[in-house]
Amino acid sequence: MPVVLSDYITQTRRLLHDATGQFWSNSELTDYINQGRNRVAQDSKCLRQLLTGVTLSNNVENYSVSALTNGSRVIDIMGISIYWGNTRIKLQYKPWSQFDAEFRYWQNMQSRPIAFSRLGALTVYVGPKPDQNYTSDWDIAYLPEALVSDNTAEQIPDLFSSPVKYYAAYLAKFKEQSYGEAEMFKGEYNQNIMQIARSYMTRVIPDPYAY
Repeated sequence: MPVVLSDYITQTRRLLHDATGQFWSNSELTDYINQGRNRVAQDSKCLRQLLTGVTLSNNVENYSVSALTNGSRVIDIMGISIYWGNTRIKLQYKPWSQFDAEFRYWQNMQSRPIAFSRLGALTVYVGPKPDQNYTSDWDIAYLPEALVSDNTAEQIPDLFSSPVKYYAAYLAKFKEQSYGEAEMFKGEYNQNIMQIARSYMTRVIPDPYAY
């Protein structure tokens, strides 16, 4: 069964040895748990969505990330593909300085975009500037909705839920200024998230005919 908020609270209290809520209230732990869920999503990119039908407009090179479906919850653009006839063409990713030098030197140039870059966290540029409107797909990573009760659906997959309690316990102990215990829980979080990443990445054979 999916993990619910009360499960996370119980798991975190067990780590903190605070079963009766003497030191941390449920509302405080809920804040830490939601921060932990965000941290897991940022570190693992376990929440991804393919946004289809995003228009790259003629002669428009920059696009606001906050205008996408998930708004401010978008944390990364993993890739962009544009439709060209009956094909989808994957845009290259370039670091901003390289993109700026290679695709923005000629101000009037318009063509089919072949690359994209991020300027800060909220703006995406495509280059060259589109010479017409193009339909595109955006592969995005995003943050989960906050848990407010057991009725809130958990978006973090079960496989990635176990590190949350360690990060919540780390925040609780850090706030208490018990820095040694806080570092212990943070270390457990880091180890747990790496174990999950290895498990997730190595269970699929890239090409069964290559061996």
